[in-house]
Parts: sequence; structure tokens; C-alpha cells
Amino acid sequence: MRKFILSLFMLYVSACGFKPMYKQTPYNDLSNKTAKIVITPVKVFDGAYGIELRNSLMNKLTPLGKPENPEYILDITLSEPNIIDYTIKTDGTASSYLVKMNAKYVLKKKNSFNVLMEQTVNKETSYNILKNQFSTEMLKNNAIKLAIEEISQQIYYSIITYFTEK
Repeated sequence: MRKFILSLFMLYVSACGFKPMYKQTPYNDLSNKTAKIVITPVKVFDGAYGIELRNSLMNKLTPLGKPENPEYILDITLSEPNIIDYTIKTDGTASSYLVKMNAKYVLKKKNSFNVLMEQTVNKETSYNILKNQFSTEMLKNNAIKLAIEEISQQIYYSIITYFTEK
């Protein structure tokens, strides 16, 4: 009975057009395609955050290092963190802040400079305000780093989805 149900499920999944994203085939090898992407230095207000975003994407897209013969160029512009009051106490002071960041990225063919995809990723994180100013500053830095990591994940998933569909 289990085999019958499993075979019905497999038939249903194959009939709906399901294609595994990470399946390695000669015709659709994601790792070979993403390994041909060169990531330019991130245009950003603060170089340290740009380096973190670039390194995170390089670890995901080109884990074996910079490609020798890149076919694609990935340009990224990272915004400055916009920090606003998030939670207000009854006395009118903030008890937490909201960090908003966005990154615009463009994936182009290297030789023709044809734009393959262009998107903007928006992320929000928050952190609490503590009595200790050093702790609050560390929470702020961690919130910004979390937003950068989430932006990196979103860009990565968008790119692999693009290559999966092509």
C-alpha cells in the first residue's frame, strides 16, 4: 500500500512540472553556471559592509574562488542602513530600532553587457536599546550584519532561480 501511495505521489510531482533545483545534469549544472559569475566590488557607503556582502555571495556562488573565464558580471549597490524608532515607550523614548537596508543588483553578460536580471532587495531587522551603550552598539552591528546576510541569501536564490529557469 505504501509503495502504491508513493508511486502515485511521484507521478503527481512529475506531472506538475517539478524540477529539482540542485539536480546535477549535463544540461543544467547550476554550480558550473554560478561559478562563471564575477562579483564586482560592492558600491556602498561603508566598505566593511560591502566586503561582507561580497564575501558572502562569493562563498555561495563561487566557492572555488574567482572564475578564470567569467561569463557574467554581478554589480551590487548597497544602501546605507536607515535606522528609525521602532518601539516607543509610554514616556516617548525608543526601546528598539528598526534597521532598513536595500541592495540593487544587476546580472549582465560579460562580453555583450546585456542585462539578464536587475532587482532590488529590501530587508528589515531590529534591535533593542539597552542601558549599556556598548551592548546597544553591538546589537546594532549584529542587526546590520543580519540584514546583509539576508540580502545575500535573497540575491543568491534569485540568481539560481534565474539559471534554473533558463
